[in-house]
Amino acid sequence: MAAEQPPFMNYRALLLGALMLVALSLGLIVLALWLGVQQATAPQLLTLSALWVAPGIFTALKARDGRLLHGMAMGLIGALLLSLLIHLMLYSMPQPTFLQQLAGDKTVVVIILGGLWGAIGGIFAEIVQLRRTRKAQKPGR
Repeated sequence: MAAEQPPFMNYRALLLGALMLVALSLGLIVLALWLGVQQATAPQLLTLSALWVAPGIFTALKARDGRLLHGMAMGLIGALLLSLLIHLMLYSMPQPTFLQQLAGDKTVVVIILGGLWGAIGGIFAEIVQLRRTRKAQKPGR
């Protein structure tokens, strides 16, 4: 009998990474609401979304192969979950907040940014893996 090969995609890492992305983002949203932020500029939102690289790196390092794909898939899934949660949060908040900036037309941008930052995290994880491999191949170690 041939040995079973594990699936190419590490679904547990994808789910954990997506949940990390959502938890990180919701933490920042709660902090912004607590501080009374009414509006956020595009550069501020882009800078905060750059934190999504961390779950991308986590997910990609857990993957055996296809680190870039794992990071991008996690980013897309996490941003989609976040967009759904933002739409649900809007129903409970009657006053206009910066959350309305992320809803509507900006939803697609949020999802694309999730995939982008997740893929960048996957690239960083690939670099880390290559460094580990080269270090292990050096003679005398």
